[in-house]
Amino acid sequence: MKLFRPLFILLVALQVVAGTKYTDKGIAIVGATEPWSLVVEAGDSCDDYISYNMASYIAVHFADFDLPDGDSVVISSPDADTDVSHTYTGRGRDQSGTFVASFIPGGSVTITYNSVGEATSGQGYRVTGFSRGFPTVPHESVCGDGDQSSPAKCYAPGSSLAGGLPQAYEKSQAVARLLINGTYLCTGWLAGSEGHLFTNQHCFENEEWALNTDIEFAAESSSCREECKKGLGCAGKVVATTATYIHGSKEIDYSVLKLPDCVSLTPYGYLQLRESGPVLNETIYVPQHPSGFAKRIASKVDGGGDATIHSVGEETICGAAQVGHYADTREGSSGSPILSSNDNLVVAVHHCGGCANAAVDVRTVLDDLKVNSITIKDLVPSGSSGQGNQPLYAQTPCSATPLGRTSNQGPSNTAPTTTPRVPSRAVSTVASTKSSNTSSTSTNTSESTSDQLTKTVTDHPTTTNGLAAPISTTTSRNNSNASTTSTTSTTAQSASTMTSTTALESERAMMTDHE
Repeated sequence: MKLFRPLFILLVALQVVAGTKYTDKGIAIVGATEPWSLVVEAGDSCDDYISYNMASYIAVHFADFDLPDGDSVVISSPDADTDVSHTYTGRGRDQSGTFVASFIPGGSVTITYNSVGEATSGQGYRVTGFSRGFPTVPHESVCGDGDQSSPAKCYAPGSSLAGGLPQAYEKSQAVARLLINGTYLCTGWLAGSEGHLFTNQHCFENEEWALNTDIEFAAESSSCREECKKGLGCAGKVVATTATYIHGSKEIDYSVLKLPDCVSLTPYGYLQLRESGPVLNETIYVPQHPSGFAKRIASKVDGGGDATIHSVGEETICGAAQVGHYADTREGSSGSPILSSNDNLVVAVHHCGGCANAAVDVRTVLDDLKVNSITIKDLVPSGSSGQGNQPLYAQTPCSATPLGRTSNQGPSNTAPTTTPRVPSRAVSTVASTKSSNTSSTSTNTSESTSDQLTKTVTDHPTTTNGLAAPISTTTSRNNSNASTTSTTSTTAQSASTMTSTTALESERAMMTDHE
């Protein structure tokens, strides 16, 4: 007999502007975290599934991740058309033991544990929850009469805008889309020839977030006609799923990350900074990933004129010694490089909106790096002519001795030879179904062996009077022949906890336009 009962109904008003949420510092919030608990002991191969209705992506959260030698966990999509997977061994992402896995596009993921059958006590892993991407919807948040930016492909050789900026497309290849800690989007770019990545410091309020950052290059539309205006749309290549936080300044609002060892960056090149800084009224272009869209380049303003440096050294609400510009940006553009059309050197780093937009002067960045004795190879050109037509290529240095951690870079679709597959367990939204003899624990479900749990949560596919329309998600649970412990708290205390947690998310989502 199946038991049906509502788990909870949670409606929280979120302040939304045309479907977008972001922090008061202008970081795009593209997802939320759902609690869910699963404990898997090492030694028994198994599959688990997580599904969330209308989610644009799912990123699984792990803790106490410690696999025996030869074992692996593969995160993949059950959709045969989605050829993306991520493999973790040892202590997982950056060998930290606690991490957020790289995202899988779509609303479902498979967690495949491949074991060679040789385990010691205390090994295995816990799943503590997952980040799920909000449904993607078109939205605008730009200055003036609409978005004047264009897909990066419009600047490719032979395309409509290539004539005026012949180097813009090539230089834009060094720009990456960053998914930070499973829920935040920013833009970053390669600077210097050894795999350093620059962005805004406000994108990394916690330095440890760098360890849980997907760094994705070549996320572009297929042609100039394809806008691809959806978060995490037009997938590129995730070249690294972790980075090291090198240095940052809250006052200046810039951060420097370092990609893992031996990452080939040849297809993307790198950018360099102009030591003399920006020049008033010089023309510029801004390659970026606004709202996590496919890469776009802003080089025009309303009326069709060229984007220029509007002001230099101005004190604004965004800070002192700011560089002003009117190139269109959005939430998620934080960290984008502003390049001169004349020499293709970076003259500022976009970080704040308000029309005019504000950017960090690269001279301030260079001075801060010098004060802190941080040297980055090829960060500035050696000559006075700038980059010109010279292609620049980079690769992160390879250590002679491993650093004792695995970067788990990029997609991987190969699993090691394993013991025979144990029947799978299905997890929908916040519950699990098991049909194996593994020793596991699943929390957030009821004590019965077959439940139908329904929850309604606030999301934002459409809005009415500033309130997000709710999405209904259904959770099913059907257990048989499984060793499982399941508990659900329906007490007032549990409801209070859920409400306060979501209220906190709502509070963080309150918006003042920073992009």
